[in-house]
Amino acid sequence: MPTSRKEGLRLADWSVEFHDDFFKDLDKLLAKDILTFEKKKKKILANPLRQKHLRGGDNCYREPITDNIRLVYFVKGKTIWMLTVGPHDSTYSEFKKRLYSLKAKYRI
Repeated sequence: MPTSRKEGLRLADWSVEFHDDFFKDLDKLLAKDILTFEKKKKKILANPLRQKHLRGGDNCYREPITDNIRLVYFVKGKTIWMLTVGPHDSTYSEFKKRLYSLKAKYRI
């Protein structure tokens, strides 16, 4: 039996979902940035609440991929929704739109 909440939520407990437009964002990244994204995704699965919470969205967090590339994701229950990835400024302006469209579509 797990002794803490952190121990109780293991890698296998989390599922990852992607916003409909997320793969369009990935297509715009360089190959080395995509590899970095994959490594960061594994770290997020190990501890989704590891980075700074973003204002404007409940349970939304950011993860730096490079100095200028940011990943924004949303945690709901045991699901991690990848919202957007891309240049710093456009990522932060886009995540709210995607979060609200996701909530409307799936009623989460």
